Amino acid sequence: MTGRVVLVTGGAAGIGWATARRFAADGDRVAIADIDHAAATARAAALGDGHAALHADMGDPASATASVRDCIARCGRLDVLVNNAGVIDAGGTPVTEQTLAAFRRLIGVNLVGMERASLAAREAMAGQAPHPTVGARGVIVNVASGAALRAIPLRNGYSASKAGVVSLTRSHACAWAPEGVRVNAIAPGYTRTDLVEELIRRGRVDPALAARRIPLGRMGTPAEMAEAIAFLAGPGARGMVGGLLIVDGGSTAYGGSDDAPVMRGAPPAPPPPGRRGYVVAGADTPLGAACLHALAAQGDAVLPADAADAPGIEAAIAAAGDAFGRLDGLVNAAGTDRLLDAALSLPEQLARHLDRQFLAAQSAGRIMLRQGYGAVVNLTGACGLAAGMGPEGGSAAAAAVGMLTRTMACEWGGSGVRVNALAVGPLPEAADVAAAAGFLLSGRASYVTGSAMVMDGGLSIHAGRELGMGR
Repeated sequence: MTGRVVLVTGGAAGIGWATARRFAADGDRVAIADIDHAAATARAAALGDGHAALHADMGDPASATASVRDCIARCGRLDVLVNNAGVIDAGGTPVTEQTLAAFRRLIGVNLVGMERASLAAREAMAGQAPHPTVGARGVIVNVASGAALRAIPLRNGYSASKAGVVSLTRSHACAWAPEGVRVNAIAPGYTRTDLVEELIRRGRVDPALAARRIPLGRMGTPAEMAEAIAFLAGPGARGMVGGLLIVDGGSTAYGGSDDAPVMRGAPPAPPPPGRRGYVVAGADTPLGAACLHALAAQGDAVLPADAADAPGIEAAIAAAGDAFGRLDGLVNAAGTDRLLDAALSLPEQLARHLDRQFLAAQSAGRIMLRQGYGAVVNLTGACGLAAGMGPEGGSAAAAAVGMLTRTMACEWGGSGVRVNALAVGPLPEAADVAAAAGFLLSGRASYVTGSAMVMDGGLSIHAGRELGMGR
């Protein structure tokens, strides 16, 4: 094997097993660490020669550390650590009845074990040469949860531990970026893992009720989570430091009181076979030009749609749809070139950025809703995420685009149209932004909608004095 060395904790089932298979399919050497050593051994054997099985109890800090060291001893190095191991209180215990021992077990496996494994991985990764298909000396991907973002009754220890995972992801990412170790996380929503299937059988989870809170109208699959993890482990995520990629079908973005999945167009349908057709609005900007070039380079049909007024934008996108006979995706980069220009007033920024993004997405959305498929990626600035990252006009316009993105995702998800944002700072290269946009447009991101992928090198999450990035 000539690929990366990947360690997946909790790799014998669910998201972990799907992730192990995903990396093995890419030619990577996978080590599966699990408390069930027999299951890990069977899984490693199923992957084929060269893969490894390790015994690890992530609730034991020493065992969590040893799992990383054992992987390196057997495989020679470690390029990617996927911190997936976790437990949940399947009984749904109220806070008033939760024992301290059970609470500590949840925190220990989900948070402390993750931290111990990450510390051991960072120690090894910081001293090794970068792998060409990683884009860093090493990558750590933590599996958090949507439960870290919203309080859920009877999930006290689990939710608390996953909130800690999100915070540690940010802390480790900012501290270790100068050493060339990249750390990010995903937050899965409801996913039909073996554990969730068991909860469904026991009546603890109603899949129909869950789907009513998800704009895409369904639960996710372990394979969809694995695709998000694989993206974060690759070079396309080089601009992400301490990021949280939400993979939940739009449920976190949804704030309505009615059922989320409303068909406002055709029923969801898979894209038909054949050459895909894309439009890039704002192709005259550096980010838009990079996205147009990247899409064309992979053999897709792509056209620019640059215009300053509503009739021009709508006509350009409609013409592209007619030319392709379909519209698979829109990259919305309009106005991204001057978001940090302090000379532009708030009304000027809104006209250049928010208005044009609204019009382009609206025009593309009308076509996609008729089809029952399609994806929109709105490119905006990370300056909208924190005060002081840009002039107030550009920051307000960027923040408005972010919320507009979530609104469109919630309105259009019932007809299979996904909408996401890329919030870009000054550090990532245009080619990396194009790679991330390509991921969000593709079927690999089939359960990602209503998310804002932040590519700013960690600036918006860093509260310290200095932040550097190493590769």
